[in-house]
Amino acid sequence: MKGGGIGQVRGSASVNSPQAADSGWVQHVRHLSPQPGEKMKNAIIAFVGYVLLCAPVLPQEQPRELKGGGHLLGETAEQFFSIGSVGELVRACEAKDWKTVKHLAKTSDHELKVNAKEICERAAVVKQQAASGTRQEYGASGDNEMMRTDTFTLDGGHLVKIRMIYAMPIADIEGFYPKSFDELFAGLREAYGEPSKSYSEPVVNTYGVTRDAHRATWLGKQNVISIIEQPGEHSWTEIVAETLAEYNREGQAPKATNPLQ
Repeated sequence: MKGGGIGQVRGSASVNSPQAADSGWVQHVRHLSPQPGEKMKNAIIAFVGYVLLCAPVLPQEQPRELKGGGHLLGETAEQFFSIGSVGELVRACEAKDWKTVKHLAKTSDHELKVNAKEICERAAVVKQQAASGTRQEYGASGDNEMMRTDTFTLDGGHLVKIRMIYAMPIADIEGFYPKSFDELFAGLREAYGEPSKSYSEPVVNTYGVTRDAHRATWLGKQNVISIIEQPGEHSWTEIVAETLAEYNREGQAPKATNPLQ
């Protein structure tokens, strides 16, 4: 309907153009006498075209910014290694402040038995490789009180994926405040509306008990948010924020070959 209205207005403009005036079709139209009801029809078309042209232009949808673990999706590798706990670790390593390095290592995903110098060497390698565009992953503790661990994926010199896993213990632990799937899903729905896709699938634990695992995805123009539930005794919920290119990359990954076929 909108395309037709705009087409009518553009057509009228082309009739009055110098190029169109030389055509026999335009001359023929000018000599035609309007038939009964023709004036009313032309008036309606002109009015519709006017309304379409004068209608207010709706503002374009602003790209949403996704932030997790203190980092913004899409930030450069240089930015990633200069802010938050990651930046603190890098600066401590550069200053050879081994005491601070060990303290940060206790709240990170690094092995506790690795000494401070080895931690710094590993961090330096990841930083250098990520800055050069090589695909790298960096793990961090995230939020200890929420029992959340974070994993960041850098590719092409940018942060392309933020993966946060929330553990849910069987019993309450003093000083810890874990988040359930329902709480996390409610928060995402409040912020981004209803998911683009939501479903559940059965999963079987080691004891043969079947439970429903819920999944939901919010598809955006530039990024994708996913939430995945793993129910059971050692349950956890995973939230992934990734660029659209990263999401499509995983979808195009070759599937494992069935050895029985």
